[in-house]
Amino acid sequence: MKTLKLTLSILLISSIFTACVSKIQTQVEDSNKDDVSSLLKSLIQKEQEINKLNQTLEDCKNKKNLIEDSK
Repeated sequence: MKTLKLTLSILLISSIFTACVSKIQTQVEDSNKDDVSSLLKSLIQKEQEINKLNQTLEDCKNKKNLIEDSK
């Protein structure tokens, strides 16, 4: 009888442990996906800002060339 209780206890504890580990692993994977998604959004935003700055720089160069050509 003691052996049966011990065996059942070990099975119960190992099942609970396995369930907890699986849940934690799923949460970590979801967290990583959120982090990557957030980083991609930030990267896209920064790329758009860089494109705007490049366009502004190009516009300034064009204005400078027009002014120099008109002299």
